[in-house]
Amino acid sequence: MKQSCKDTLFCELSKDVQDTLLSISRKVLEEDYDPQDMIDFSGNCKYNRKTLGPWGVGKEIEDTVNNISVSLPSNAPMPYIVHNGTIYYPYEYNLLVLGFDKNTRFKAIRKK
Repeated sequence: MKQSCKDTLFCELSKDVQDTLLSISRKVLEEDYDPQDMIDFSGNCKYNRKTLGPWGVGKEIEDTVNNISVSLPSNAPMPYIVHNGTIYYPYEYNLLVLGFDKNTRFKAIRKK
């Protein structure tokens, strides 16, 4: 499957995505919440982690309705966000604990 990638800032994400990330971040800090690796606004995707023994060797998000899958780098930080045909993931680790600001960068992968 072809895909196009670009960088996106937190302030450029939709309000729904921003609010969800901030809400989850607050729950992680205040309630010791253990978040899921993927936030799927479509409700059609599943997250697959490929392993070899105890080691993670790949990550994939599969659209179960359209039978499309997108491979992510094995070291891609979570959370993985599926929103309007685009998959986003941050460049930095531990942002759900450290927090987001308007200049937090995400990789955006648009499915074609």
